[in-house]
Amino acid sequence: MPSLAVARAANAAWNPSYTPVAVFVGGTSGIGQGIAEAFARHTKGNAHILIVGRNRAAATAILTRLEKPPASTPDLTREFLHCDLSLIANAKRTAASIVARFPHVNIVFLTAGEISLKGLDVGEEGVDRQMSALYYSKWAFIDGLLPGMRAAAMAREDARVAAVHTAGRGGPIDLDDLGLMKSIGGGMAGVRKLLPQLASYQDLMAEGFAERDTDISFMHLFPGTVDTPLLRKSPSAVLRAVHYVRYLLFPTLLFRAMSIADCGEYQLYALLQARPGASRAGGDGEDIGMGGEGDTQWGEERRLLWAHSEKIVGAVIV
Repeated sequence: MPSLAVARAANAAWNPSYTPVAVFVGGTSGIGQGIAEAFARHTKGNAHILIVGRNRAAATAILTRLEKPPASTPDLTREFLHCDLSLIANAKRTAASIVARFPHVNIVFLTAGEISLKGLDVGEEGVDRQMSALYYSKWAFIDGLLPGMRAAAMAREDARVAAVHTAGRGGPIDLDDLGLMKSIGGGMAGVRKLLPQLASYQDLMAEGFAERDTDISFMHLFPGTVDTPLLRKSPSAVLRAVHYVRYLLFPTLLFRAMSIADCGEYQLYALLQARPGASRAGGDGEDIGMGGEGDTQWGEERRLLWAHSEKIVGAVIV
């Protein structure tokens, strides 16, 4: 596993000959914030940076603190795009607007998602709203940005995308419950089935896109334990309470939790080191191999989940 010093040095050595376009979906706090700040620092501000999310005030504060563009290129983009990912239509609309403005898209991090104990909450698009934010809208964002990433790859520029979730924590998926409606609505027993499947969904998403665009890097990342405001900002009162007593409930957490800044360095390192195709990385940016080990139905699960995702996302008209 690389040390933090190695990750920082590698990130600092990345020196593209073009001005990269970077999109941070869910970059208004936590892990996304750390990655965006590391990216701006190592490009010395010489990049177009777009933060996508719901919290304009938080995004504006982050953008204000980022490394400023060089004096020679003061017109580089520093922008917040409001997007509520609980609706797939918003993801599709926002991705299309980005590609319309930036013909090449180079770096994409998708860290959006929140923890809730609300249970099943089916929105107007016919899917659970939390599932939309954690999976379908990520899928839609990647799909919508593909024209820009393909153009970047054709020009021999970086074309890299990473979904941050729980790489390495997956399990077999229930092909009779694609979309996880039964699991989400199944109480605590459903939650136990839900979490490993969500991890596998992210693996299979990366693999599915990589099968179709072999010149682009598609990653699933698991940063591990990071000191973020995820629980504090949860819509669940129970989970918000857990945030304030987390070190009493989990006494080793204080010593294991990585800072947002260090996490940003490691996750940026992981994506910049990735080769074209699908891959996964852990908390120190180390390659952890591919998913599906021991799952004889993995290939079939990938095929059926792709068809399901294509159908759900394609049915949303914007």
